Amino acid sequence: MTVLFNLLQNAELNSSVTADDLESALEKASMPNRTVIITTINAAWAKENSILDLYLRSFRIGEGTQHLLDNLLFVALDQEALKRCEQIHPHCYILLKEGSDFSGEKVIMTQGYLDMMWARILFLKHVLALGYSFVFSDADILWFRSPFKLFDDKADFQIASDYYNGNPHDLSNSPNGGFNFVRSSNRSIRFYEWWYESRTSYPNLHDQDVLNKIKSEKKLSEIGLKMLFLDTKYVSGFCERRASLNDVFTMHANCCKGMKAKIADLTLILQDWASYCSPNSSAVHWRAPDACLHSW
Repeated sequence: MTVLFNLLQNAELNSSVTADDLESALEKASMPNRTVIITTINAAWAKENSILDLYLRSFRIGEGTQHLLDNLLFVALDQEALKRCEQIHPHCYILLKEGSDFSGEKVIMTQGYLDMMWARILFLKHVLALGYSFVFSDADILWFRSPFKLFDDKADFQIASDYYNGNPHDLSNSPNGGFNFVRSSNRSIRFYEWWYESRTSYPNLHDQDVLNKIKSEKKLSEIGLKMLFLDTKYVSGFCERRASLNDVFTMHANCCKGMKAKIADLTLILQDWASYCSPNSSAVHWRAPDACLHSW
């Protein structure tokens, strides 16, 4: 077993950080309704002029997104990521014990990538158990408008889609675990516990693929969780880039392999948004994905 999975199975946080430290970090970043935006970062993505800088820039140049930075908590997966975060952002938290190395780039479906994904699911369950709702966002998602306008008031769990069929209630939609809004409740806590436990039934699958397996199981209705899928016209990505510049709320560099390709195409996306926002602009279309199309 890796150090990480010893950590996860014992449901421990960083040995130098107590549950009080986590609650303090959440409280400082929280909206009045106890909602936080959470993004995990490691050293590779947090380097200067890398994914982290593009992510923060999108908030700064988006329409009505600047104030959301006050509610953004970065969860660092290693000391280097924490150090960089503390240099540029007020809300930073370190997740794992010393000895767990998430500092390098994690290529999709490698063991390091799988470990990192399941660490995230367990951590988010802890956040829900502390009574905080959250928007979880991968750092390779650019925010151009506030997605809070899109969320259904009655849903427990709302998740982005790789591919969206037009019906937000249809469980045959393809979920994307990189972006979701989850309300803290007994239902959502039980759901995250079940999701995490289900990893043992589907070894070598990451959290998103396991969710795709379990979303239609009877257990979901027993828990009573109301799940909705977000429209790719608004919460968009490279898998199914339906959003025009007029419609986009967030844009995800999904269906893309490798940090270099993501940085190239996210840079194009930011440039296209800046052009769109300039006076007398008629731009409505994106140039990306480009590098990501050739990353496989």
